[in-house]
Amino acid sequence: MKVTKVCCQGCGADLDVDEGIRFVTCNFCGARLEIVHDDTVTHSRLLEKIGRQTDAMAGDLKVIRLQNELEQLDREWQADSQRFMVTGKNGQASAPNPVAGILMAIVGIAFGIFWIGQTSRMGAPAFFPLFGFVFIAAAAFGAFRNLAKSSGMNQARSGYERRRRHLLEQIERAGGR
Repeated sequence: MKVTKVCCQGCGADLDVDEGIRFVTCNFCGARLEIVHDDTVTHSRLLEKIGRQTDAMAGDLKVIRLQNELEQLDREWQADSQRFMVTGKNGQASAPNPVAGILMAIVGIAFGIFWIGQTSRMGAPAFFPLFGFVFIAAAAFGAFRNLAKSSGMNQARSGYERRRRHLLEQIERAGGR
């Protein structure tokens, strides 16, 4: 077996190593070394340095995974929030506003009551006042639907923001920027 002289990367001591040996511990400083047999030279590499580099890469990988998870959460929220949106007269989607929904319900119910009163006073056929009940029912349905969408969106947004804060804290702890 051929013996090769290598330098310890920890303390600089000369070490005699058999050519078949892959790992060695320095007798002088206790450093753990990898013996690298290249085409032209044999040398040692400090394993602790490799370990630190591996740990750093693992930390970077964790940060990247968490950042990807954060981006996916943001994309999912963008898609999920669309199901809560209400469409206005011009076709533009917007977040439901409970105050506007209640105001529209009040106006619709008031108009329905006004319709019933006016058609009854005018002596209109019996089915005309029924349209007032249709206005009232539509206004009540719209208000409940708007309130339900608003409440659902607030709950979903709260869950999204809680999960997002948690991911940001994890990224910060893992060393992300």
